[in-house]
Amino acid sequence: MIEKRSLTANDEVAFYELAQYAFNKPDSQQRRGFFKQLYQNSNGFGIFADDDLKSMLLATPFNVNFNGQTFKMSGIGYVASYPEFSGQGGISALMTLAFDQMHQDGVTLSYLAPFSYGFYRRFGYEQVFDQTHFEIQTQDLPRLKFPKSPGQVTRYSVADASELIANFHETHPLNQVGGVQRPDWWRQYQVMKHPDQEVAIYTDSEDQVGGYVIYNRQGSILVIEELMTSTVASQQQLVNFIFKHQSAYTTIRYESSLTTGLADLLPDPTVLKTTVVPYMMARIVDLADFLARYPYQTAELATVTIDVTDDFLPVNSGLWQISLHDGQPTITKLATGTADIIVTIQNLTKALMGYRSLTSLAQYGQIEGQQTAIQQLDQAISHEKPMLWDYF
Repeated sequence: MIEKRSLTANDEVAFYELAQYAFNKPDSQQRRGFFKQLYQNSNGFGIFADDDLKSMLLATPFNVNFNGQTFKMSGIGYVASYPEFSGQGGISALMTLAFDQMHQDGVTLSYLAPFSYGFYRRFGYEQVFDQTHFEIQTQDLPRLKFPKSPGQVTRYSVADASELIANFHETHPLNQVGGVQRPDWWRQYQVMKHPDQEVAIYTDSEDQVGGYVIYNRQGSILVIEELMTSTVASQQQLVNFIFKHQSAYTTIRYESSLTTGLADLLPDPTVLKTTVVPYMMARIVDLADFLARYPYQTAELATVTIDVTDDFLPVNSGLWQISLHDGQPTITKLATGTADIIVTIQNLTKALMGYRSLTSLAQYGQIEGQQTAIQQLDQAISHEKPMLWDYF
């Protein structure tokens, strides 16, 4: 007998065993610890055959910052099936259960890390987040002399630093374009999952956090995982701290969600290897809410009608009329009418989240419509590329 349902605490062991098998991860007390933390704070869904768990996924609730607005977001992870059960439509059934729960919980957005971009586009997701990987050989580091600062840099374990940098991270400008608001349990989970991480914190003359760097040491490579600063002094002092590792490591690697390059800041830009890689996907779950509370960039917008196709969540499909007056949006779903713009939920997600403009999408043949309407709506939406500093 096949059963599809939400998971409970009693299913945790079976879920963990399937995760181990599917992702080929070694068992350890540490892994069991951080997995329990995640499982207990997520919504799990599974498919059972004769009471044995065969397929599963986790949907973890978060809030995200988006240009001054806060939206509920569900992070999808641990999507897996035993090999004998794969290819039987189990994941589609689980995604349906997850989206039903999202609608009950008032979730507006969903993110996930794909094993296949094409596979998850079937469920309305689209690539929205990139990472930029910077790599430099320490022998090529420039010799920089920074002025003395009244502040100081102090090293901490990730466990001791987590609470100290929490507010700084949440309010930092780099975390306001789709970034996650990290709840206490998530920060504890990160500490449990990455005990080898180290943190250097810059504090100013008033002992206030002005920046930090999270890093780990992997053999001859120093890996920078997160770097956030608020002043020239904090940036200079933390860069100086990183450069002082020159004698112990051959390579410094920075895996960043930044959307701009850094090579031009060096005396010789060619010594910095820069690679932009696709990171995570996103999709709009509740289009009505996202359009109604979206942080529009203009106060006025003449009425534009968009025809949205969402094959997996039909509630989002249809004609949506958008206008702005004195900064207040009016959103109406029409039963009939003529569209100015025709777009899929995937490309609409990409545009509204700032990854690629509507004008660019039109130029590449990804959307159709009247050029004037596309330009007008384009002026009203954010063009700042989204950044995500978390993984689930």
